[in-house]
Amino acid sequence: MDAVDALGPERLELYFDVKGPIELTDLTQAFRGLAREYRRHLVNVVRQRGGKIRDGEIKLYITKVRSGSIIAELAGASQILGAIVSAMDYTIIFRDFVTLVEAQITAFRAVGASGKVDHTKLGISKAQCEAYADFLKVVAESREGNLSLTAAEHLDHSEDRTIVASFKFSADEALEARRGALITLSALEYAGDSDHKQVLMYFHQTNVDDPKDSGRTGDRAIIKAISDRDLPVYFASEIDRERIKSLWDDAKFNPFKASYRVDVNVEVDRNDKPRFYRVTHLHEILPDDSGEA
Repeated sequence: MDAVDALGPERLELYFDVKGPIELTDLTQAFRGLAREYRRHLVNVVRQRGGKIRDGEIKLYITKVRSGSIIAELAGASQILGAIVSAMDYTIIFRDFVTLVEAQITAFRAVGASGKVDHTKLGISKAQCEAYADFLKVVAESREGNLSLTAAEHLDHSEDRTIVASFKFSADEALEARRGALITLSALEYAGDSDHKQVLMYFHQTNVDDPKDSGRTGDRAIIKAISDRDLPVYFASEIDRERIKSLWDDAKFNPFKASYRVDVNVEVDRNDKPRFYRVTHLHEILPDDSGEA
């Protein structure tokens, strides 16, 4: 059995049907945007089943690229995930992922058509808006063409396949959806919305100076719902910074034994790994890690 066979028979088939050359950076960003959404989807699937999954275990592999318009065949990492996600589950995982992406693009199209968005009812983060804008750009900026994504299961690793979910959007529809994604992103940035709401944060290290909103900081914290690593942390609100500082000035308060219920934005690097936290709102401080979130 070769490496491709070891990946299992389930595939995502991504088709950029455009006229003319595709700029390499745009194509790379499109794959990256899709991969970010797939990573978010699979993490949710595993968490709903009571499991845990590390970022390095979530992978999509390009198994085939055809000439002409870009047709990429993508497979999951069944052999890495092992018992967490069985090979048989990938048919369902890919089917649900294609359905989810289609629904979100359709929602963005509605925003793009109207030019209006109520970000409080969308349930989407700024990072997701950016991922979809990147994913849609290749086809959106073409004069004609289509974007399609298909979940299929190949029979005995042959060309014969069973399609379990599929969608197709024209270049005009992709342009409309990308406009909607960017409008939503602007609305979220204007509203100061957060990537993660009501999560618990624990300080790993505190600064000898006041908490900061930018620049170099000695404050480091862990938010287990996002990453097990301690990362630099900033506070966007002056009120929250003063609230934290007043506690740190209290000799009876131990910042390392308390938990902090916060809304937070996460800055990631080019590999989508979290680099630092920016707290947009401090809801509650639980001394000695007591109480519930």
